[in-house]
Parts: sequence; C-alpha cells; structure tokens
Amino acid sequence: MLKKLSQRLADPLFYRKRLRQLLRPLFPPRRPRAVSLDELLAVEGPWLVVTAHPDDELFASGLLCELSERGREVHILCLTKGEGGITGGSSREELGRIREGELRNSSAALGVSGVSFLGHPDPLGQQYRTFAPQVPISQLTDQIREHLRIHRPAAVITHGSGGEYWHPAHLLVREAVLQAAGGEHHLLTIHAWQDGHALPGMLNRDDPADLLIDASGHREQRLAAFRAHRSQLSYFTERGGGSIEGFVDRTAKEAYRHFPICH
Repeated sequence: MLKKLSQRLADPLFYRKRLRQLLRPLFPPRRPRAVSLDELLAVEGPWLVVTAHPDDELFASGLLCELSERGREVHILCLTKGEGGITGGSSREELGRIREGELRNSSAALGVSGVSFLGHPDPLGQQYRTFAPQVPISQLTDQIREHLRIHRPAAVITHGSGGEYWHPAHLLVREAVLQAAGGEHHLLTIHAWQDGHALPGMLNRDDPADLLIDASGHREQRLAAFRAHRSQLSYFTERGGGSIEGFVDRTAKEAYRHFPICH
C-alpha cells in the first residue's frame, strides 16, 4: 500500500486526473455529434492508426475490420515496441522483438496493409506507474507529420483524451497527432464514453461517442488479432472475465470521438 501511494503521489497524471474529476460537473463534455462511417469513407485515401504500443490497435479492431472489408488501405504507426512491459524472463530487447512480431501478426489478421515504428524506446514501468518515452513533443509531432505527408490519409485514428486509463505514452501520442493533423484530416479517437459499458475504466470519460461501430460480425478476426499478442494475453483474459473471448465480446461495441476537417 505504501509503495502504491508513493508512486501515485509522484505521478503528475494522478493530480491531472483528480483535477478533471473535480471540474467535470462545471465543464461537462459536449454532446455527441453523430457521424457515419459512410460519411468518412466518402473521403478518398488510406487510413492511418497512430498508437503508443503494440496491442493498442486492438482497441480499434472492429473499425479496422470494417475498413478492410470495404477495401480501404490501413497503415499502423507505433511509437514503441512495448519493451517496457513485463518481460516474462526475456530481456527488454527480446521482448521488443516479440511484441513487434505480435503487432505484425495482429495487423495481418485485421487486414492492415502495413506497420511502421517510430523507434522510441518504451520506458520500464513501475508496479503502479507507467512512463512515456523521453521525446520532445515537437520532435514527435514532426515525425508524425512526415508520415502524414507520405500516406496522405483520409482519416487518422489515435488515443483518447484520457489516454484510456491515463497512460502517459497514450497522452503523448494523442497530443502529437492533434498537433500534426492540424484539422487537415478527419481524426477519430478510440474508447469514447458509452454508458453501461462493461469496462468503463478503459474509456475516455470526456470523449463523446460520435461514431459507433458494432464489431460483433468480426468476432473471429478480432479473436485472431487478440491471440496474436501472446505476451499480453493475461491482461486481456483478466479483464474478460477469464477468457479472451470474454474480452472480445465485452468490447464488441466500439465508440469514437470525431474531429472533422477544418475548412
């Protein structure tokens, strides 16, 4: 308990989260503004997913299956190789190679066209605290902007306003994507708020659900993608009530916040 308290009190995000909880009644999130996938697909071009770690793409797996089914090209850009996680007896370098391979296998199951890494080392976490890579936001923004120039995406998918569960690397990626996209691309952020969701602790409480995706028709593809992440299976199994199938079924309804192109 003392270790948990000391690590939380040393974490700036602990205070940021508590402050937002206090201010939410005074400054509630905006109401959802519905947008359909058909509207977004009216814009020609590939889609780009920008995440912090291998396995973060799973939080958009239903949408990625929909895009693949409709013939849209999708690329994933990942900040790290996830070598800061639990190694399971492997070295951090070996864990990075393992998780890179897992992301590539998961992406293949989801119909993703390509995977790239930004090359930033994933810092080793503590028991009750995680960290973001020590990269200046301006440098990361420039890197992402270069990939936007290369891919010219119709839309970009990234992390939500609370980093899902206030993960600092998720928040770092989100901020860099917002700065790089600059209103020139449709932007969707994952895990928007849904009342009655089975796993509310993984949702971004301040993000309105503008786009809803029913992923139940892609259950087998999603299961294959989750199973590809063998090093992370215990995390999803625990939150799925004891099985990967449970987690996939509990997250079959996906919700996204939408930032439109600024004209």
